[in-house]
Amino acid sequence: MPYEYWCAACEALSAERHERREDAEDELAEHRRAAHGGLRPARGDGVRRVHAEARGDGCLPAGWFWAVLFLLALVLANCWGR
Repeated sequence: MPYEYWCAACEALSAERHERREDAEDELAEHRRAAHGGLRPARGDGVRRVHAEARGDGCLPAGWFWAVLFLLALVLANCWGR
């Protein structure tokens, strides 16, 4: 699962996803040193898991799309059967 760091004070995100959590944490530490003097910002920062579709690079549509498509198919099947 890919990881990225985020910083609420700067509204910064990782430039790229990291496959290992430790790599994202290293990038977060570098950001803290460069932007905040090595301190954690008061508004918070951290590392989180991201899904491929959250970045727009997923091959399949999200789950909500399939749910809406299924409901639309049910409505059309109901109308067609009458």
